[in-house]
Amino acid sequence: MNGVRCLLLSLGLVLFSAQGAFAAQGEILARPYGTVPGMSLGYWEYLPPDYDDNATGSYPLVVFLHGTGEAGNGSAAALEKVMALNAPPRLIRNGREFPFILIAPQRFNAFISVAEIDKIIEFAKVHYRVDASRVYLTGISAGAIQVWAYAAVHYDKLAAIVPIAGNGNSQNLCPAAAAGLPVWAFHGSADGTVSPYGSINPVNALNTTCSPRANPAALLTLYPGVGHDSWGRTYDGTAGHDVYTWMLGYSL
Repeated sequence: MNGVRCLLLSLGLVLFSAQGAFAAQGEILARPYGTVPGMSLGYWEYLPPDYDDNATGSYPLVVFLHGTGEAGNGSAAALEKVMALNAPPRLIRNGREFPFILIAPQRFNAFISVAEIDKIIEFAKVHYRVDASRVYLTGISAGAIQVWAYAAVHYDKLAAIVPIAGNGNSQNLCPAAAAGLPVWAFHGSADGTVSPYGSINPVNALNTTCSPRANPAALLTLYPGVGHDSWGRTYDGTAGHDVYTWMLGYSL
């Protein structure tokens, strides 16, 4: 049985027991489109090394949203496009471990809707041992734009967000500000794809325009002279920031 299970997992297929899907602790696994009941997209799944389906307790959930360059139909082959990014899925494949569940969906159009994001989070709460008070959303470029969009509507479901190279200018973030949603936005000052003001303006709005603002203050990190790829140095920590510890420091 173990040999069959390993083969199926290596092919990105889901194997079910009477209790549900077998966990693959410490690995990141492809869950191609159509292989997981209740999930409308293909996605990458990571479970922490100590995750146990049959134990008690729960884990934080991080949902990562890709950009337009990584869009695809969710097949096993298409999901590999997400691995081209220097982002959490590839970091895990390269050996990094995290103390949270990671779900990284792939969509044919990177501008995943607020409703779809909400369905993914609710799916994860049902199918994994998720601590509903510790749900975090992060993304890059188009994915970060949708992070802002989701946070404007469902700020009460999120413990913190990290949008990178996104644009939240069109969103009404004042309810999120009043609720004190922790926000840490990143952008390159020389980004020619998405203007840095896509991060500057919403952070300013969260901290000053929206009143009253509950603590903590929204954070913004601008990398001088950096273009659109401001996420690699953020996610891998080479810029000196630990967004994972920061996120996990907040709960609802």
